[in-house]
Amino acid sequence: MSSKPRVLTLLDSRVGRRVSIAPIVVIGSVVGVVACPVILVVALARDLLQRRRRLPTFRLSALVIGALVIETVSMVLTFLTWISIGFGHLGPVRWRWQMHRRSIGWYTRSMLTLITRVLGTKIIWRDHADLSTGPVICIARHTSFFDAVIPATILCQRNNLLAHHIVTHGLRYSPCIDIVGHRVPTRFIKRTPGEGSSELVPIEQIGSILDHRSAAIIFPEGTFRNPARFERQIERINRRRPDLADRAKTLQHVLPPRTHGAYALLQGAPTADIVVCANTGFESFGTIKDIIDHPFADTPIIVETWRIPRDQIPQNQDAFNDWLFDQYVIIDNWVSENTDPGLIETG
Repeated sequence: MSSKPRVLTLLDSRVGRRVSIAPIVVIGSVVGVVACPVILVVALARDLLQRRRRLPTFRLSALVIGALVIETVSMVLTFLTWISIGFGHLGPVRWRWQMHRRSIGWYTRSMLTLITRVLGTKIIWRDHADLSTGPVICIARHTSFFDAVIPATILCQRNNLLAHHIVTHGLRYSPCIDIVGHRVPTRFIKRTPGEGSSELVPIEQIGSILDHRSAAIIFPEGTFRNPARFERQIERINRRRPDLADRAKTLQHVLPPRTHGAYALLQGAPTADIVVCANTGFESFGTIKDIIDHPFADTPIIVETWRIPRDQIPQNQDAFNDWLFDQYVIIDNWVSENTDPGLIETG
């Protein structure tokens, strides 16, 4: 067996990830904090000597050190929470889940604050949807590595709802997300679930546990948009729905949504409303290379939510598929309206 499969096998194991990635993050955090003055001064000097006006090396160094520190602090918080609930055995199970809500909210808000400060931008919050009570299912636009923390920040930190996630399995490599994701019901999936996927039953089960204090988050696009992915999605839709493919070709900013995961959540949560979470401003950070090349932003990050009552959501799957596509047309138009160069802050 080659070294690469051995590494992947190790990382597929929960214990393997905990004994390999977590110590590296902690050590990196400690080294980063201790050596922070030297690292940042060297990074700044490099940028100045190369006349890099936006200081990308300095920003990137600050981003890496800050992320390592947040991961480490979050692991400590989750460890203390675990102890406080009797090593995961004290009290009702829903109470134990809720005990982790604050750490989820702190982690996502801290990461979002770090990212925006390093990029030199700000967030215009328009999350005015009534989220005082659940259950809700949040369908969120996904454009980059950075915006994945926005929905949980809104739900957990700004509205005190517990967030259950349907996310890519790659996020397990974040120690904090991995730990909390195995204490609060979460589904890590390797690919976007399609019709007949074995993932649909576990996703529906996530929906079934939602109550008035909780929500589920799913990203129906499945990944970030780029030209190749967009073309593949159009080809996929065209094989089944040529009429819908023609409409999908007009989308300028989003990928056509994959509907089965969101529908499975709704089937599990028959009383849940849907909250749409749209954002713009992170589009240029879709790859690691993009982040390394230009860790700065020239426009604000705009976030808006709106809530759709359950009685306005089709129950039939075919009708729901068309309905969800219509929501992404609305999101696409929203992005166009909010990326106007002459945009004036209204949030």
